[in-house]
Amino acid sequence: MELDSQNLLLTNNIQKSYNKSSQFIADLKTFEYELTAKYLKTKSHPAHKKAQDVRELKQKTKEYIKEYKLMRYEYDMLFSLFPELENYLEYYSAEKSETIEEVKENYDYVQSWISKDEYSSLDENTRNQLALDRYIESRKKSKWAIGRDYEMFIGHEYEKKGYKVTYTGITDRLEDKGRDLIAQKDNEILIIQCKNWSKYKEIHENHICQLFGTTVQYNIENNSLFKATPVFITSATLSETALKFAEYLGVQVIQNKKLEEFPRIKCNINNKEKIYHLPFDQQYDRTIIGDQKGEFFAWTVQEAVNKGFRRAKKYFYVK
Repeated sequence: MELDSQNLLLTNNIQKSYNKSSQFIADLKTFEYELTAKYLKTKSHPAHKKAQDVRELKQKTKEYIKEYKLMRYEYDMLFSLFPELENYLEYYSAEKSETIEEVKENYDYVQSWISKDEYSSLDENTRNQLALDRYIESRKKSKWAIGRDYEMFIGHEYEKKGYKVTYTGITDRLEDKGRDLIAQKDNEILIIQCKNWSKYKEIHENHICQLFGTTVQYNIENNSLFKATPVFITSATLSETALKFAEYLGVQVIQNKKLEEFPRIKCNINNKEKIYHLPFDQQYDRTIIGDQKGEFFAWTVQEAVNKGFRRAKKYFYVK
């Protein structure tokens, strides 16, 4: 939170500085207007009305230049923070008749992971698989995407054991109440929190307390005979104090659980239509697998296609 405040303060200071420089550039670029106005006003046969018109034009031009410079600053700042927006720029320019929303729905995010030549020369299945492979291998994913991968991996591990898993961390995001996964089998309910952290980081007791608290809240809200058990899973290690808290509060702990490969393609059946979703597709996070017979997670595009699934029409992935 403190770092965010510092970043915000720095951004505001930069913007104020850019404001001043934009004003200076506007003054400089409209200096000739002022010279022309003075000449019209002081020549042997003064043209006072023309001089006033020129000064009014100068003021309007200054405002346009200043607004352009500020817009350019905001544009550059936005694209530095979200470089993936570049993927839409050329597409949108080429499709001027479409609205932004139409572009979002029609844009194929596969283009973010393969070249233009690859996209145009490869068949659909091959290019989709290539994009998925590069997405999986990429080290440029956001922290949220990395966390999502870890949650899905852990969820897949429990599904292999026969649990029905609800991915609340992915579907509810900030509203997940600290419950990344809810896994249930027979009378057993597990409230799972996942932390895919660097091996050099250490988990402290505050995370254990949060998980214990949200599990108690879940038990109160559901008023069930079968009380949920808190489970904390991390790629890192817990501090000595955190381990003592976990033992005292009855929180199950799994440490040093590294991310491994798992099937990521969601094969969904909706109104008898078989559709598969890649991790960067629009409906990926909202698509629940397992509610319909025949739904599954595929390892490859070809596996999904061989079982009669086609790719979702809405490609755009919302962050």
